Amino acid sequence: IYTELGATDYAQAIAQIREADPDAVYFFYPGGMGIAFIQQYQASGLEIPIFGPVSSFDEFLVDAIGDAALGLVNSSFWAPDMDNEANRIFVEAYREKYGSTPTSYAAQGYDTALLLISALDANGGDAGDTAGMREALKAADFDSIRGNFRFNTNNHPIQDWYLLEVVRDPVHGDLTNTIVATILEDHADAYASDCPLPG
Repeated sequence: IYTELGATDYAQAIAQIREADPDAVYFFYPGGMGIAFIQQYQASGLEIPIFGPVSSFDEFLVDAIGDAALGLVNSSFWAPDMDNEANRIFVEAYREKYGSTPTSYAAQGYDTALLLISALDANGGDAGDTAGMREALKAADFDSIRGNFRFNTNNHPIQDWYLLEVVRDPVHGDLTNTIVATILEDHADAYASDCPLPG
């Protein structure tokens, strides 16, 4: 079902979903579109499961959606409750500074900073040595908050993916995503062999 970019009224799309009666609905609506769609879908009384990527369920969005987001599932490469030391340090520092749970976008930004620092360290701090920096970045020799992480031949990540569920954080009271299951281990994108990049 196609909807216009920036749409705020999903009554017609929800009616089409009701008519089609699928087993599930997958959607990608980031930002305000996602908030509007989920709220309207949940209010419609439809019980067909909906799910999407974490970009439609990040912590800012589920907070704005409210209780209508509870129990919904999504997929992601990262979650705030990942059990590794680098992630615990990140989540705690983020919470202390901003008073909220970090989003997947914040996680990517933090991981990128860790990657850049590791590359600069490996290259003796010489950011001008582009060949050395490229090699050091490709090595991805850092403790990622995502856990398993490395680059493929096309420079896309090879990483695990998780099924997440929106829950209320028992300590902080805000809505957040928690890991339900690992759905893909060491997942590489399907086009890596078709698109290798030079060193």
